[in-house]
Amino acid sequence: MTKALKTTFQHIEAAPGQRILVISDIHGHFNHLVQLLRKMEYNGDDILVIVGDLVDKGPESLRVVQYVMDLCRQHPVYVSAGNVDMGRLWMIEDDSQEEAESFISFLKWNQEYWGSSFCQEMLADIGIGLHQLTAENVLEYKRQLRSHFQVELEFLRSRPTILTAGKYLFVHGGVPTDDIGKLEGTDAKAYLKNDNFLNQGYQFQNYTVLTGHWPTCLYRNEYEDVSPLFDKEKGIICIDGGCGLKSSGQLNGIILPDCRANMEEIYWTSYDKYPVVKALDKQEDKPASLHIQYFDSQVEILNCQKEDTEPQGTETQSTEPQDSKTPDREKKDTEIREKICTIRHLSTGKILEAPRKWISNWGNQEFHCDDYCDAVLQVEPGEMLSVLFEAGAKRYVKSRGRIGWYYGEAEPVSTKLQLVKGAPQGGNWRRERELAVYRLLDELGLVYERIDHDEANTMEACQAVDEVLDAVICKNLFLCNQQRTKFYLLMMPEGKKFKTKELSKQINSARLSFAEAMYMEEFLHITPGSVSVMGLMNDKNNRVQLLIDKDVLKGERFGCHPCMNTSSIRMSLKDLRYKFLPAVSHEPVFVELNGGD
Repeated sequence: MTKALKTTFQHIEAAPGQRILVISDIHGHFNHLVQLLRKMEYNGDDILVIVGDLVDKGPESLRVVQYVMDLCRQHPVYVSAGNVDMGRLWMIEDDSQEEAESFISFLKWNQEYWGSSFCQEMLADIGIGLHQLTAENVLEYKRQLRSHFQVELEFLRSRPTILTAGKYLFVHGGVPTDDIGKLEGTDAKAYLKNDNFLNQGYQFQNYTVLTGHWPTCLYRNEYEDVSPLFDKEKGIICIDGGCGLKSSGQLNGIILPDCRANMEEIYWTSYDKYPVVKALDKQEDKPASLHIQYFDSQVEILNCQKEDTEPQGTETQSTEPQDSKTPDREKKDTEIREKICTIRHLSTGKILEAPRKWISNWGNQEFHCDDYCDAVLQVEPGEMLSVLFEAGAKRYVKSRGRIGWYYGEAEPVSTKLQLVKGAPQGGNWRRERELAVYRLLDELGLVYERIDHDEANTMEACQAVDEVLDAVICKNLFLCNQQRTKFYLLMMPEGKKFKTKELSKQINSARLSFAEAMYMEEFLHITPGSVSVMGLMNDKNNRVQLLIDKDVLKGERFGCHPCMNTSSIRMSLKDLRYKFLPAVSHEPVFVELNGGD
């Protein structure tokens, strides 16, 4: 469906010396956004500018939108339109029967390729799975989305095309002129999706134009680098680090110390998901023989340990005598071959080694390599490197956005989580619901400690937090009966299995199931992954009955999220039972669950 989209503007009033933090292309990566804002020390009177594309290509698009909306309510935050954001909005608003089946196909493709999508997450929140969609019912489900998520969709719909502050102009894709008076009322779509903007020959005088949309690694043909790109001569800054799109991508954030700052005064940082090591050896650089970019990424796999669904190749030949290999060495060699494969780049014929997980099957045995180069990085001892991939002594690493191989020795760098007493002082990245928890605990005079951390949505992340908390950590399950008339929050030891029948008998509520996220948000002001007993403070009408497994009471201290799973708190179990729960008017029902078969 073709939509008319007129160019709109919003001017940001920035005071002299007021920092402006700029991010683009978050693409559903909620944890990346939170951690980057922490690294940028987003605080005080800082202005935050997000240059489009909040959603899709990542795991938590809906959560990103809701989080950004919360920040907008609390602080000076400005968000411009992105082509993906607007495209998904138009898709939801399209009620033509002709588009019904393509909408379903698009969601299924997103599920297969990206693992999730903005539309799919909204459907899941109201209890609708992809398997339920048909050409006959999809229009009704779209109407339900528009009704239930009216506020979120209106937020996207009302985003301006262009933001300005001082000498800077922010636009997602790019503009043909910085005489913005000439752009008013023109079709905005060309300014949201504007591929390869930096190489279109524009030079700007009135503003420095800052864009996202086009990953910066695509501008660098000779090597791979996802750091922001500053072109002073053209008056253009490109900051899209390929977050979610590229295997080596990151979420970039640049910091303008002032809205009139010169380009050389700008500094930047980034966040990615990769572990960090400290290099112990010096290494000289070696240019790449080939930089594979997505425009020309088809390859042939020559040899590597492959799954049954992949074409078979020859095994790697070794010059080492076979009788000199120990069983451990043979196992190690096999593991390396499973991780690295030899490929031939079809258009150039060049042969090189690449990480096996960088290769994907596009169907019909057509294999493509994600953006990759075989350069060797120049590395100094003590330099911090993000490890994208490793096999044996080989590490594919990133240093300040520049990517290549490192063959020297390195030692892991771990960030030790530390408990801090009481409420945080500052931190603009925190949602209002988290701050409300601290305010209530302080009002009640409760003693508690807290830590900030990565989103605790993996076993490894949870274990790291658990070790620091040294307290009873609960599995929190949000349940309901079949009629959706009774809702329960069950707290049970995290290592115990949950048996529905076992609980149903004790509370006399048959056919228990997990409740939809929309009820979780409505009653507890909590999203999936952040479920916590603290959310009961928001249940003013007592719609949720608290259930506590008696084994939870065996400890002295208790740990949970303050309604956000990027932080955790520790407090006394006695304070939870005898001070917090009475204060929020929730009397628990105690159950005994053995978790056995």
